[in-house]
Amino acid sequence: MAEETIPHGKLKCFITGILRQDTPEERVRQDVCRSLVEEYAYKKEDIEPEFTIKMGRQKKRADVVVFLEDKAHTQENIYIIVEVKTEDVKPSDKQEGVNQLASYVAASPNSRFALWAGNERLAFRIVEEKGNRTLKQITDIPKRGEANIPRPTRGTLVAAVNLKRVFKRIHNYIYSNQGFQKDKAFEELQKLIFIKVYDEQYSPVLQFYILPEEDIQKVRDRLLSVFKKVQERYRYIFRGNETIELNDTVLTYVTSELQRFSFVDTQTDVKGEAYEEIVGPNLRGDRGEFFTPRNVCRMTMEMLFSLLPDDKLASPGALKILDPAVGTGGFLIAGIIGIKEIFQHRGYKYDQLRDVVRDVANHNFFGIDFNPFLVKVAQMNMVMHGDGSANIIHAHSLQKRSNWSTEARTKIDFGQFDIVVTNPPFGTKTPIDDPEILEQFQMTSFGVTSPRSSLPPEQIFIERCLDYLKPTGFLGILLPDSILSNPGLVWIREWILRKTYILASVNLPVETFAPQGTQTSVLICQKRTPDQENTMADYDIFMAIPEKVGWDKRKAPIFKMDREGKIELDGQGQPVVNDHVSMVSSVFRDWVKRKGIR
Repeated sequence: MAEETIPHGKLKCFITGILRQDTPEERVRQDVCRSLVEEYAYKKEDIEPEFTIKMGRQKKRADVVVFLEDKAHTQENIYIIVEVKTEDVKPSDKQEGVNQLASYVAASPNSRFALWAGNERLAFRIVEEKGNRTLKQITDIPKRGEANIPRPTRGTLVAAVNLKRVFKRIHNYIYSNQGFQKDKAFEELQKLIFIKVYDEQYSPVLQFYILPEEDIQKVRDRLLSVFKKVQERYRYIFRGNETIELNDTVLTYVTSELQRFSFVDTQTDVKGEAYEEIVGPNLRGDRGEFFTPRNVCRMTMEMLFSLLPDDKLASPGALKILDPAVGTGGFLIAGIIGIKEIFQHRGYKYDQLRDVVRDVANHNFFGIDFNPFLVKVAQMNMVMHGDGSANIIHAHSLQKRSNWSTEARTKIDFGQFDIVVTNPPFGTKTPIDDPEILEQFQMTSFGVTSPRSSLPPEQIFIERCLDYLKPTGFLGILLPDSILSNPGLVWIREWILRKTYILASVNLPVETFAPQGTQTSVLICQKRTPDQENTMADYDIFMAIPEKVGWDKRKAPIFKMDREGKIELDGQGQPVVNDHVSMVSSVFRDWVKRKGIR
């Protein structure tokens, strides 16, 4: 059976299945349509995009309309009216703001609720006042079958459809309506995310919600009571004297936006993408910081995991995994996903699955970063994905360990790890020229008569990663292609070949780090024992050159096309991303089995 396809530049409507122009506003509308069905449980048959509303002599099209259940699609049977705009349109806009939605409501005599989605997401109840139908803002629209917004339970929480858009909208709302700078807005949102995740995982009865007409002080008190528990549990993240600094209006908005979602049940990639959406604007990038794409993290961790037995990977304390340039935690998160999948295959579910994954994460996963902001970001990311957050350490991986804090020296030592995986900072703009750092490394004097006085950080990180590894331990490292091909760097390649067995080299598409455009590869190596360093026998190396990473040089997504130039769709009617990177790990796993490496 051939896969369904759509022409380039078109979108398949989630409700009707017809093709629409792929525009920013249409993408917002399709997100809303999916949300109405998947988050609010309305039936597709009761929803109609672009429904014509008669307004006196005029006729205008409402972006999305939800009708009374199983009723004819007539203006008299409209239950909810939705107006969508691009993310740059504010609700106060005179032409395209909430006033436009109000005019549709006035002409629809039996409509009960309304939703405006653009720069903000605002929900309204429609009330009759002296013969006029007006909009009264409420925390959310009701789900199908509900006349009001009930207190949420774990059973009513839903996985998010587009958490990335939600997080971005909230972050911008805090920034615009609270007067905070973006880093402070992020910090406040982070507090609420911590509270939400903790509430889902540990509160006997959910506390993260706001009901229509509820006194915001009650909501604030309820959230602060959970936040105190968060601070007690995560003392290494919070000082213990923080409070929620959002004003009543902003706190109402953020709580109402997040309360319907289950962060625990939302797909990991969705959470990761959403989190990076708000982290990105707070990174200056002056230390060569940028995100490792999730498909690259996943590929690398799956390749490394294929070299070790599942029983060892899924046993608390049986092995240790370190990222010495942890950033936002992408590699470790991919590892936790892999551990979770092992337990799911064993039949673990719900609380039991949560507990065993947390146990493994707390014993087996570790990270280091020099940027204190990123340390906190990675800790939050680990909390959202299962934990291990206590093992994310603020330290400089290249400095002498004697300069580290006592906590860092206690948790992390050389020769201690079975897997080291990382994307080190790149670039000649941040060379390592501190003699106290350089004197630690053999690499500075390898192949030369006098020690090198400066080296780029990614080169020294190779040796540091091996310092952390046990003999025969495995390294996954992302490196610029210059290290693998530049004639002037042949000495580094000789050093790597002496110190490791190179098991795999994956040359990533140039678009991987668009728009920076750095050409990179992933190396999978095994650390040699001292005796093995003198053995230079030939051996096989797995090599792959995936051509597509899932986006183009502008970071716009690219999709699989058929021979007629139409976009292929998956079983849910969503475009299939053209990503060869995600296919590499399964081919490598087969290669490992054939070669008898494991």
